[in-house]
Amino acid sequence: MKTFPLYLLLLFVATLSFSSCALDEEIDIPGGGTDAVSKYLGSWSVTDNAAKLNYEVNIDRNSSNSSMVVLRNFAGSGANADGLVVSNSLIVEDQLIGAGWRVAGTGKYINEDKLNFTYTLEIGGNVENRVATFSR
Repeated sequence: MKTFPLYLLLLFVATLSFSSCALDEEIDIPGGGTDAVSKYLGSWSVTDNAAKLNYEVNIDRNSSNSSMVVLRNFAGSGANADGLVVSNSLIVEDQLIGAGWRVAGTGKYINEDKLNFTYTLEIGGNVENRVATFSR
């Protein structure tokens, strides 16, 4: 008979532990519940100050890595560059794109309509430091 009250006590404690878990919808997610990548996605008009160029860049999700994006036509190259999203920064690590262009740089998210990008571009041994403004 003494084991019955112990069983009830264990059942009561187990019930309390399940009911004290927070639901996912109660957790505050910075940025209104959107992931860090979504604010970068879409079509951007680019003004590249160093070369006085204007071109379009489309930023899409990388299907194999949720924290990465694909920048289509990066540096006006017609080629794709991979970028890593870290909060309000978009990092293009040193990589070869297109026909042997080497790029590396960082974009800073300003607001939903503006992204400032500083990067280096190397073509055939010539290195340029560039500053580009992405806008929508």
